[in-house]
Amino acid sequence: MEALAYTSVYIKELKNGTATDSKGNFKIQLEAGKYDVVITMLGFKTQVLTLTITKDYTLNVILEEEKTTLLGEVQVIGTRKDHAEEIVRNVIRNKETNLQNAGTYSCNIYIRATDQNSRPPKLKKKAADTTTKLQKEMDAMNMAEVYLKVDHDFPNKIKEERTAVKIRGNSESLFYLTTTDGDFNFYKNLVQLPALSAMPMLSPISTSGLVAYKYKTLRIRKEKSRTIYTIKVTPTKLGNALVTGEMEIIDSAWVLLSTHFELPKFHLTEYDYFSVDQQYEWVNNKAWMPLRQDFTYLTKAGKKSLSGRTIAVFSDYNIDTSFSKRHFTAEISSTTREAYEKDSSFWETIRKEPLTEKEVKFINYRDSIKRAHTTVAFLDSVDRYNNKITLKKIFIDGIDNHNWRKERLMIFASIPDLYLPLQLGGGRIGYNFYLHKKYKNKKNISLNTRMNYGIRNKDIQGAIGFSKLYNPFSRGYYFINVGREFGQVFEGDAWINQIKRSNIYLKEGIEFGHSVELLNGLVLENKFEYTGRRSVADYKTNDKLDSSSIGRGLRNNQAIRFDPYTAFYNTIGLQYTPGQKYIREPKEKVILGSKWPTIGVSWRKGIPRLLGSKINFDYLEFGITQKLQLGLAGESRYTFISGSFLSRKDLRLVDFKFMRRGDPLLFSNPTLSFQSLDSTFPAYRRFYEGHYLHQFHGAILNKIPLLKKLNLLEVAGGGILYVPERNLQYGELFFGVEKIIRFWRDRYKLGGYVVTSVANKFSNPIQFKIAIEVFNKRKNSWY
Repeated sequence: MEALAYTSVYIKELKNGTATDSKGNFKIQLEAGKYDVVITMLGFKTQVLTLTITKDYTLNVILEEEKTTLLGEVQVIGTRKDHAEEIVRNVIRNKETNLQNAGTYSCNIYIRATDQNSRPPKLKKKAADTTTKLQKEMDAMNMAEVYLKVDHDFPNKIKEERTAVKIRGNSESLFYLTTTDGDFNFYKNLVQLPALSAMPMLSPISTSGLVAYKYKTLRIRKEKSRTIYTIKVTPTKLGNALVTGEMEIIDSAWVLLSTHFELPKFHLTEYDYFSVDQQYEWVNNKAWMPLRQDFTYLTKAGKKSLSGRTIAVFSDYNIDTSFSKRHFTAEISSTTREAYEKDSSFWETIRKEPLTEKEVKFINYRDSIKRAHTTVAFLDSVDRYNNKITLKKIFIDGIDNHNWRKERLMIFASIPDLYLPLQLGGGRIGYNFYLHKKYKNKKNISLNTRMNYGIRNKDIQGAIGFSKLYNPFSRGYYFINVGREFGQVFEGDAWINQIKRSNIYLKEGIEFGHSVELLNGLVLENKFEYTGRRSVADYKTNDKLDSSSIGRGLRNNQAIRFDPYTAFYNTIGLQYTPGQKYIREPKEKVILGSKWPTIGVSWRKGIPRLLGSKINFDYLEFGITQKLQLGLAGESRYTFISGSFLSRKDLRLVDFKFMRRGDPLLFSNPTLSFQSLDSTFPAYRRFYEGHYLHQFHGAILNKIPLLKKLNLLEVAGGGILYVPERNLQYGELFFGVEKIIRFWRDRYKLGGYVVTSVANKFSNPIQFKIAIEVFNKRKNSWY
């Protein structure tokens, strides 16, 4: 027998241990009592010994080598087995215990985020003045500090209160100013990072990770009688949402001591590079908890780049605490009004990490700028600068006028906007004006006016629209529109029908609408409209256009003739999203979504005889929609609608419920429209319409080695339509491949799709379609 150096000796009850010296000896001081001693060494069987200690005790342990299959005569060529995967397996076996030990807790977190815009210096320029260089550097920098308290209940309940917030510059590009941006707990199988990626990341210390990752031991070191392994983590060729990096693991305890992981660029929403470094510590003799997180991120666009860094320091842990039953609600984060008013002495007290020299210069610079920029003289000078009339404003952007005293912005139309070429009856000369006021309490009002004159038909049209957001938290707003202008018979029709004259009529009247969130997730919408409707069949049109190839190619391109009439109707809509999570800011509310579907009902009533109204009908529609996160398989979204007219005593063309045809060549929003339906038609009785979309986010193509480098996304879905009154049964399927193009912080999507359909009334061959989409940041969605 031989002495085994650096064998781990771990005391379960103490969550601690030691390691043998070079001669295989060890010493541990214990109080009297009963203990489970775990002795481990790579290549040997683990032993668990139960000892009752009453006095000094000498323990001799003989470890048995792990058995291996003998293969007769074998030649040894000096290779050494890497036990990295075995180490990771031990962490996986122990992670449920780690998660439960850290299940219920509260702590404070200090967050500091900074970023810097940069572009390469221009050549053949004289050296800039030092003061000018520093000013430019400071102007390109942004910084935010946040101090918050987090309460957590196992397995995933969270409540956050941000008690102090200080923002200098623009915080739009800064990451992790709230813990709702992502849960970087790699003990969980899937790491959910909603602010970074639509796909969760597969943890390297998950059972599935053993297949998706390769592990390699880089270093073994001793620290305070502990053996610490540094394991390199790299994705396999057949993986998708996988990280790359290193992690330090403590022997015997089988816990993470630190991690450095880089996220795949392919799945990042806004960044070209993102990494997270974490440090863990044994807290309150109960659990290993994060002590510090360090995020590094980078965005590139041409020669410009934006680099950022965020640190989060955890302190004041209270583990195994208890919370009341009503402590965790749909409000998972809140910011007090006083949080934005903390002075410099407060921040000096709670900062868990000193400022760098550059950060000190930036704070002094920004604070001095803020004092100078709040003077009347400076604000007036800013208005004068912004209100300068330039050629770009005259010919492209429009002429804007700012007034900081009245919190007002006015925009006058540019010269190209004065002429509207593609209008029924030919070109029109017009003018637009826009006014917007946003108050410090987040309320705002908008006024939009437009007026135009038809050259060929010598008619005047125009409209005035006014809206006011009176309750930013419940999104309570109302609007009123008055005018005389062209309307569309079916506004949501395919583009090929929207350009036809048969889809156009003349409307003149007034409409008023109101929307408000009554309770969290429960939204009420109400709209009244009183309008006169007239045919445009007598409008003069361009005969040359009608006789051209374009005109001849458009079927049913004549305006519909009907007698003028008056219509008064009311539309009431109610939709509810159970369990809707949100963030409360002092003056507004940020919706985060829900795991439950959104259900809605809408009733539209044509009111007869009131103010001479001729129409008389009732239309009722129900709908349900939901977005489903399916882990590494991607995300799905479905929509189902059913509606019917309850009465049709006097139903006119404009009030029909239409089934939308597919767009020629273009792939339209698959959650709201069909791709291959051959024609647009009305439905009067009950119909059933459903749409489904699944975004794989590379779950298939990224497992094909040659295609993985192309960074392509795959989508699939379909739709169904059943219209009993027409005896129509229709279904379609589609599959597409998409490519994301990112420019600065904006994203664009190019896609190619194959669509096939089946119906009992008609047949469509396989169609090929394309799409160009812009990512909607406000909705955090493409559709």
